[in-house]
Amino acid sequence: MTLQTVATLNVPEAFGRWLESRGLLYQLLTDFFGRKPSLSLVAQWSRNRQMSVAAEMTEGGRELKRYLCSQEPQGLPVICEKESREYKRLMIEGAVNAFVPREAAHLGHTEEFCNVISDVYASAGIVFNKCNGEADDHIAIELEFMAVLHERMLYNSFSVRSAMELLDIQETFLEEHLLRWTPHFCKELNAATDSPLYLGLSHMLEEFLPQDLHMLRAWRTALETSSAAMM
Repeated sequence: MTLQTVATLNVPEAFGRWLESRGLLYQLLTDFFGRKPSLSLVAQWSRNRQMSVAAEMTEGGRELKRYLCSQEPQGLPVICEKESREYKRLMIEGAVNAFVPREAAHLGHTEEFCNVISDVYASAGIVFNKCNGEADDHIAIELEFMAVLHERMLYNSFSVRSAMELLDIQETFLEEHLLRWTPHFCKELNAATDSPLYLGLSHMLEEFLPQDLHMLRAWRTALETSSAAMM
């Protein structure tokens, strides 16, 4: 997990908090959908002050914050053991349940659909080192793609033009992939679990992604306006 402050781009104040928080939220979602909730992971996020600020962006985030931050330290090992069992049941393909956290499964695509997603990543110059063998269309990998693009846009972009190119990729990926299948994913996840952790994550995801697309579009307009004014 990498936490930084916005420094490279000149960010209008109206977008500053969103831009600082969105990368954190994508990373939080990636961590908990992609890894079992170990004691170190839960402790890391529950004590993170920046997460507390970012969580206020969504009601699901506030749910998750209340759950993680209300635990007594001595009770965390039991909580982590319970949530780790739930992670295995829900998130590991082939576990004994009908729930599959992959885009192809929710949209009715064949297994070859992974090649489409892989090409999207490759075209953006991103290759993932997948420790647990996740498919390219697994929810955690798609969310990590957004987290990487966000970081590149803010910290490795030295012009409005390069930032806009990365913004384009993120908008397109939300429109053509994440927002096409995560509403159904969240609906099924809500029905499949009573875990406060995974319900909070589901509610956060469901609320955050449409909000994020709206803000990306608004920031695009602000960048275009600013660029035109300088000509």
